[in-house]
Amino acid sequence: MKLPSKDRGSNKSLAEPSIKIIGYVVLAAMSLYILTPFIWMFITAFDPRGSPYLKVPENPTFDNFIAIFTGVAKRGAAAHSVYMATWIKNSLVVAATTMLIVIVTSAMAGYTLSRVDFPGKNIFMLGLLLIGFMPSLTKLLPLYKLCIMFGFVNNLFGVGLVVASGTLPTQIWVMKGFFDGIPRELEEQAWVCGCNRFTALLRVVLPAAGPGVMVVALMSFLSGWGNFTVPLILVRSEDLYPISLGIATIFTHHPGEVGLVVDYGVVAALAIVYMIPSLVIYYVTRRHLMSIRLAKMEVR
Repeated sequence: MKLPSKDRGSNKSLAEPSIKIIGYVVLAAMSLYILTPFIWMFITAFDPRGSPYLKVPENPTFDNFIAIFTGVAKRGAAAHSVYMATWIKNSLVVAATTMLIVIVTSAMAGYTLSRVDFPGKNIFMLGLLLIGFMPSLTKLLPLYKLCIMFGFVNNLFGVGLVVASGTLPTQIWVMKGFFDGIPRELEEQAWVCGCNRFTALLRVVLPAAGPGVMVVALMSFLSGWGNFTVPLILVRSEDLYPISLGIATIFTHHPGEVGLVVDYGVVAALAIVYMIPSLVIYYVTRRHLMSIRLAKMEVR
């Protein structure tokens, strides 16, 4: 027996809100699952008696953040806070090294690929793209051999160099994309005014490609700041650990620390400090990220 069209329409209208409600419930559950660790981190960072459980602190304090930079460990807790200021400094060294190498190399390579035509250019660019999408773990063995050869093991500059080598291929494509969008007439006018190709690059092209340089700089800084795999392979001394490797070793008790509790408040505070550069970089580059375009290969 078929229902009248009016009844079928009313049943459909009753079913649609039910599906929406189910979708909202699922979305709320997923959001709660994702946000709970962040809520725990922010609450525990201000708890003088931080624990692995989610609880509101009775007396919120900044002592956990102070302990990171003063290197004072709480009584009965593992002495990881003694090294945390050093971990931050090491991460800054690795990130700055990565950023400087990537900026200089990607700007020069991207400008050359954008302005100069040479045989095999498209094959070279395709090779760069393939290397950039290659899993980093597949390149670690030959890179490790090279690092041993050049003395880059247990060396923060070596860590930054290896991280930069993994970031560089895609950043070259990004820089070439920005250089492609700059009219060549600007350079020609600079040449007429007495500039050579290098001074025209410094005074005209790079300022015009400023948003691209800023995006590449901040993204490469973030690659060095947050990298975990390369320090895990190359760094041996605890006084050279970056934050990523230091946080991973917090729950590994060293001889003499067995039975000591993990200071979750200081760990959560360090996690917030570790997260700040990512948030700042996103806020600064959020407009320019939408203007990124990869380079194009031209067949001539």
